[in-house]
Amino acid sequence: MVAFALNLTILNAFWAMRNGLQLYAAKALGIPILYVLLIFGIYVIWDAANDPLTGNLLDRSSKFTSKYGKRFPFIVIGLTGSLICLTLIYLPVSSNMLWAVAWLLIILIIYDAFQTLYELSFGGLGVDRIRDQNQRVKMGTYAYILYGIHAIIFAVVTPMVLGIYGGVTNPWAFFMATLVSIITIAIISIPHILSAREPEEMKELRITLNEEGKSSSPAKVFLKRAFTDRNWMVLVITYDIFVVLTACVTIGTAFYVLDVLGLPIEVTAFTGLTFFLVSFIVVPIWMKIAKKIGSRKTFLYSLLITVISTACFIFASNLSILIIIFIFFAIGVSGAHVPLNAIFSEAIDNTTLKSGIREESSYLGILRFFSATALFWQILIFAIVGTTTGYDPQLGTNNSDFAKLGLLLQMSLIPAIILLISLLVFVKYYTISKELAIENKNKLIEMNL
Repeated sequence: MVAFALNLTILNAFWAMRNGLQLYAAKALGIPILYVLLIFGIYVIWDAANDPLTGNLLDRSSKFTSKYGKRFPFIVIGLTGSLICLTLIYLPVSSNMLWAVAWLLIILIIYDAFQTLYELSFGGLGVDRIRDQNQRVKMGTYAYILYGIHAIIFAVVTPMVLGIYGGVTNPWAFFMATLVSIITIAIISIPHILSAREPEEMKELRITLNEEGKSSSPAKVFLKRAFTDRNWMVLVITYDIFVVLTACVTIGTAFYVLDVLGLPIEVTAFTGLTFFLVSFIVVPIWMKIAKKIGSRKTFLYSLLITVISTACFIFASNLSILIIIFIFFAIGVSGAHVPLNAIFSEAIDNTTLKSGIREESSYLGILRFFSATALFWQILIFAIVGTTTGYDPQLGTNNSDFAKLGLLLQMSLIPAIILLISLLVFVKYYTISKELAIENKNKLIEMNL
């Protein structure tokens, strides 16, 4: 289970490297934020077709099932391709801005195809393989602990490597920092891939479901079913906005430290270290809470803490206050991640019970699309605020006070208000309680699903 739970570490490392493109483009390549918005706008359009389609194709696929398993071959292909693409994306191939933009866009799209293949395949395998509610919480806890250990190390390593190789204005500094992360992920991928092999009884069940037509449905039928499932869509949208908020805070912190406080990028090691250390410490507490009150309530309470702490960043007038607020922010974010594996699995079980068809990757394709758009919405928030306030990343601390206020607003009040609104919707419309989740699991067993 420990090796299996490394998926969160791998995915978050991927997302961190992808999200770092904004700082890389603005500071190292001098690409205006509107061009960055264009890159991710095209990326989101691609994602709109790629994610649901990939999920549906993965559920339909039966070519390798009898020999290698339903998900395993695609996990290997997707993971390998993602590592190669992330190495290439930070390779500074040209000093010409337009060529640099084209390179980032092309490699980002290819990377997304591989990463989607890995994420949806492994996510589908996780729903299929970890069935018990307590096991799902335990799996989520292990995943977040392992992710926390990795993140604590790289919260220090990445800024240090950037500093050693010339800082955020040197493209090769970003390449070296990425290379260190890629090598680390490649090493831990070995036990992770071995743990993802599917046992014979799972292969046999999947062969039976394929033959009975219970592994997939036509794309049009599935999309209608998914988008009309209230519980599933409310959960997906709430999670999407949570991802937007965390991106606003984590990416916004780097710009705030550099251009408001006037400190070097290495200082972000302190905020990162604080965040991940606190997250790591409170995981056992959240695990006990999740087992006692269920995934829904744990997710709700932790997001409420996240909203309040995010709003407090507006008061971060110096590094000390920033670090203190990060302590409470870490408590909330940690609490949201612990039940995440369980709450998504429970929502998919609920939809499976109604349809009679096991389509984990297809549902996760919908989730993957919405979570991928989160980065676009975060950049859009930054673009609107930056354009309104006149912020210029090339000016650094010479930006106006109004522009510096904008840097604070885009990482505090704006995302906090948006998530608060989505939480109110979640409370009203998401109805899968702990008791219902257990009942659904038993019914699925009775239905041989």
